[in-house]
Amino acid sequence: MGFVDSVKDLAGKFGESVERGAKTVSNSSKKFAEKTKMKREIARVQSDINTDYIELGKVMFEKICDDPESEYASIVSDIKDKSANLEELKALLMTLEDKITCVNCGAHISKDQIYCDKCGTKVEHPSAESVAEVVEEPTTEAVFSSDQVE
Repeated sequence: MGFVDSVKDLAGKFGESVERGAKTVSNSSKKFAEKTKMKREIARVQSDINTDYIELGKVMFEKICDDPESEYASIVSDIKDKSANLEELKALLMTLEDKITCVNCGAHISKDQIYCDKCGTKVEHPSAESVAEVVEEPTTEAVFSSDQVE
């Protein structure tokens, strides 16, 4: 066997090795893509299930929220208290951000705007006298319950 034949044989083996490596990488990439796609689908289905649980909880809450004798009355009471607290916190945040709520669509808009960005309704700004009567220094004392303060 001559030198040229040895080189051809070596080049052939090298080519086969590269081809096997490329196939391995290609198969690994396909498997990785399939796993990623499957994980994304699992996460989507789990998210759908969680959304359904939340919706079911809301429906059940509405059914039992006015029954003081319910075995869930304490949980219902906690939800109502926390919801009221949440609304107070949102109102305080809007005050700090100098925002108001559009009377037409409920969007949060800057108090300096003339029209609502969302629905286009003209913003009615109260007179300075009526604002002075309503505005009080915001306080967080009544907003936080004792079990939330550590």
